[in-house]
Amino acid sequence: MRDDVRKELIEIARPGKTITYSQLMKKFRIPRGHPKPGIGIGSVVGEISEFEDKNNRPLISAIVVRSNSASKICPQGRPGGGFFGIPSSAIPARLRRGASRQGDPNLSKEDLEFVRDMQEKIWLFWKQNRPSTQR
Repeated sequence: MRDDVRKELIEIARPGKTITYSQLMKKFRIPRGHPKPGIGIGSVVGEISEFEDKNNRPLISAIVVRSNSASKICPQGRPGGGFFGIPSSAIPARLRRGASRQGDPNLSKEDLEFVRDMQEKIWLFWKQNRPSTQR
């Protein structure tokens, strides 16, 4: 797991912000996709969210958002469809996506509401907790 990226996400979450995939990719020199598992941006943030989930923390990759994706429901933006492919019981079964749908960037109103609620949980959690005690 990329601890450097995880620490950055926590620092972004603490004041209630998001970061775009592009900004994260540029800062940490992460490619969009890669034939080797675990190297592309989706794999990197997905692995971090799986780690957070296993440690009973919110799925932090919800604050990694698509450029220009702000909406009325998600004013700071929303993640791509791959977010709903994270193997987590935190994501309701009806919203989970199999591999064939993870590349679909379109999210339903229910998807967006779930993302908004998850973002709020992330911001509240990391505002109240320090990363050094959470690993």
